[in-house]
Amino acid sequence: MIFTDQRDLALTVADSRAVEIFDEAVEAVVRFRGDPVAILDRALEIDDRFVLAHCLSAMMNTIGNASSRLEAARLSIDRARGAVKGAQERERLHVAAVEAWFDSNLDRASRIYQQVLFDHPRDLMALFAGHWLDFYRGDAPGRYGRVARVLSDWDESVPGHHWLLGMYAFGLEEVGQFRRAEFCGRRAVECDPGDAWGVHAVAHVMEMEGRLEEGVAWLEATRDGWASSNMKIHNWWHELLFRIDLDEYEQALQIYDEHVVDPERDDVEALIDRVSAMARLALLGIDVGNRWQVLAPLWVPLTVDTRNPFNDLHALLCFRFAGEDELAVRLMRAVEKNYDVAIPMMATGLSVLAGVDAFCTGYDAGALERLLPVFYEVYRIGGSHAQRDLVQQIALEAAMRGRQWTIARALLAERLSLREAAPHAFTTQVDRRLKSV
Repeated sequence: MIFTDQRDLALTVADSRAVEIFDEAVEAVVRFRGDPVAILDRALEIDDRFVLAHCLSAMMNTIGNASSRLEAARLSIDRARGAVKGAQERERLHVAAVEAWFDSNLDRASRIYQQVLFDHPRDLMALFAGHWLDFYRGDAPGRYGRVARVLSDWDESVPGHHWLLGMYAFGLEEVGQFRRAEFCGRRAVECDPGDAWGVHAVAHVMEMEGRLEEGVAWLEATRDGWASSNMKIHNWWHELLFRIDLDEYEQALQIYDEHVVDPERDDVEALIDRVSAMARLALLGIDVGNRWQVLAPLWVPLTVDTRNPFNDLHALLCFRFAGEDELAVRLMRAVEKNYDVAIPMMATGLSVLAGVDAFCTGYDAGALERLLPVFYEVYRIGGSHAQRDLVQQIALEAAMRGRQWTIARALLAERLSLREAAPHAFTTQVDRRLKSV
């Protein structure tokens, strides 16, 4: 039978109750709350041939490309494939898209979701999936453009309109449209104080503009809305970055211990925030105690198949800083063996990981040899400007440790030119060290 969801999109499903549950799951996804897969299980109990429910479940288990959830994702894809006979074209495209994502063909998955949106601009599931893939692919223009293409088909009468504003805000920030980004992000949060993604987008603007005290105040003022969301660790990570750049290292470590570390979260996204925070502190010479050693074992089951350079980069940093050199060597061997260099993300990722590994093992010349040629291509491994800045910091620190003063001065000059307003702790420290040479 054909029913419609709350945005008037047709769904092939046996019972309208399953549609209501599916709408609930989609909202849980974009709100970053609850367990969408568990919600979808309820819909599948009503109709186990509900194609889009299987697709969304597969997508949620594929996001992050964490090895630990791929078996469940594969099972959902197989079930969607088994139920696709009689499905509509939009539903068939969703199956093809999530299968491509599962197979690490992110470009193909992105194109298929965009194809869905051309014909169905109010497909929030396809929009969120594409937005997330743009993030994983480091495609900042796509992150902005994908939402811009559908905005005119939405207005405040369409359920979930403000979710688009939050996504649009992040896309605008990543292409440097800071004023429009902040306006849209704040508007999203005004519409729903629980819009953690809108909060996150405004925090990015303040990070990029060096508005550190404002950033802390923004996150504190909006905390009631995001503190119980699935975005809470990442938003705490943003506050931790602000604290680092305010030279408030004790507060940063306190945030790490009390909020970035979450005993209930050992997924790859949560662990990336932990590594990213501690690596920045380590580059500043801040003692983080045994935190690396505590974190390293959590990465081991997530590095089985080395399928995502952004994830693998953070695993590598964790292993090296923790002194788990055997795990680091094993990871790099797998990367060298498994990465398909015909895929730009993996070709760039291989160079980035090799350069970072050289840096971590004291081979600064080797680090620069691998990192400088791909310096402007690091976006291909995914993540945001704020997250990838860690790679730029490592390149600059390699030049400093290797006494490559001309390279160090050039990289610092570029950094200061791009972010003059920001008294970033690392930049300030390097500037001071160079002046003493």
